[in-house]
Amino acid sequence: MNYLEIAKLVMNGEKIANLPLRVCFYARVSTDSDHQLNSLENQQNYYESYIKSKPNWTYVNGYIDEGISGVSVAKRWGFKKMIDDAKKHKFDLIITKEVSRFARDLEDSIHYIRILKNANVGIYFENQNLNTFDANSELILNIMFNLAQDESRKLSGRVKFGHRQAIEKGHVLGSSNIIGYKKENCKLVIVPSEAKLVRKIFELYASGNYGLYKLSKVLASLNFYNKNDNYYDKDTLKRIISNPKYKGYYRGKTSEVVDYRTKKRIKISEDKQVIYKADAKIIPPIVNEELWNQANAILQNRTKNYQSNNYFNGGLKYAFSSKIYCKYHNTNFQRSHGSKKKRRPVWCCGMYLKYRLMACETPIIGEVDLYNIMNSIMKSIPLNKNKIINDLNILYKDSESLNQDDDLKIIEDDINKIEDKKTMILDLVFNKELTKEELKGQFKKYEQELNILKKQREDILRERENILNLNQNKLDRLKYIENELEFNLLEDFIKKFVDEIIVSKTDNDRYNIHLDIYLNLNNLIINKNKGAKHIKGPLDKELLYIENKNYVTKEDKRKNKNKFTYNVYIETL
Repeated sequence: MNYLEIAKLVMNGEKIANLPLRVCFYARVSTDSDHQLNSLENQQNYYESYIKSKPNWTYVNGYIDEGISGVSVAKRWGFKKMIDDAKKHKFDLIITKEVSRFARDLEDSIHYIRILKNANVGIYFENQNLNTFDANSELILNIMFNLAQDESRKLSGRVKFGHRQAIEKGHVLGSSNIIGYKKENCKLVIVPSEAKLVRKIFELYASGNYGLYKLSKVLASLNFYNKNDNYYDKDTLKRIISNPKYKGYYRGKTSEVVDYRTKKRIKISEDKQVIYKADAKIIPPIVNEELWNQANAILQNRTKNYQSNNYFNGGLKYAFSSKIYCKYHNTNFQRSHGSKKKRRPVWCCGMYLKYRLMACETPIIGEVDLYNIMNSIMKSIPLNKNKIINDLNILYKDSESLNQDDDLKIIEDDINKIEDKKTMILDLVFNKELTKEELKGQFKKYEQELNILKKQREDILRERENILNLNQNKLDRLKYIENELEFNLLEDFIKKFVDEIIVSKTDNDRYNIHLDIYLNLNNLIINKNKGAKHIKGPLDKELLYIENKNYVTKEDKRKNKNKFTYNVYIETL
């Protein structure tokens, strides 16, 4: 029997238990405690007996998830296997205890119900006595999923409240994996052997004679390695030096979960964190305040100087600094002199510099080759300004011709549908099929959906207005390219207009080098974050300007070995 046939019989009053169906069950517990696992075993036994007790049903299988949150299906492997088997038509009906066992996320719930419906599979929620073959149950299920989702949100809020209470009481939260301490009963206890390392880090760094990279080498020479017997990396050392716990201060609320569904966290700025001097019985200091403050003054000063080094004031030491990235590790290339005489500088992946070929086989590039390639590109741009301008003109015309009437109509239709649903749900309350509390929750959901749709409508209307102003914007950009892209100094061109260079190898050959070079000719500030924004390729609004251009190395040591191909992309809008 297919889905429509079953749904028709159910709508005509036939009980689902009387239909010849292949039936499985889904069970889940949210923790792996003995009590919960025993509950899971009871659920398995119960549903197997329950299904087999129905003469017209055929018991197929059961799907379970142990110790997994129901907020999202992302890590519920039993659930995912059940969905895959449903698509293979292994059963007709899934029985589960209640709505919250199936999913606590409204979006996931509706999505998977529709997938199962397309696979001719229905779901029976035992506690609510609802099944998806019954068309009348769809709205009620939506409301219940919404309530289940709301309960997850409230639970997340209660956890946050508990954290705030713990912070106020001075309890040390978070991981106990902090070098120099172990955590016991929400207090920190000094580990003498590790505290020795912490003191040495502060003493050396506060001297001002060592950067973080050199500090890690000095620590290794003193036989201080991390738990993997490797050098301490710069980020770890920076976290240690900046952690106020080492001077006996409490620090809490350093991050916050902003989405209870995805568990996404954001960092809280230092001025909004909870920081105060703690009782020495709760957080005993490993270094004194004077030493900690001295080390952090140096750290902050160096960080500030680094951040102020941007592409336009010439602050970075080399023209290619923070512009070249390894395709395989998304890490910066760093400059190396290559010999004690410092006569042949090269650029290579930071992972290679630290761990050599065991970590990275990305090509090493002679600086002379980089300059030669960039010089060729720089000289080509004034010669090809007309082609660039023509390509930009085409893109601007495409933008001007965008017709968003269809999108706007769809949004207006969706808004009208939600308004209709609000009217329908009032009828359910009048008929006492829904409580006022359920009405309130559903209305809240509809208002949220309406706000999203109205925001989308505003965005389209705003974009229409932007398109009206596009002609002037177009003239400004094209005039800049036409009249002012005349380059004299190669280093100025690199610093100002080269956005990123992504390095990879061709045919798994380290001497067969490929570069993807991204230029920004719009006279706009190039914002840099950690990692390359082009690591997965060009962005939507970037034109391929030069494709598979060949270049043979001029670097003495690699003559007749290194050969290059490169693509050049130009950011347009």
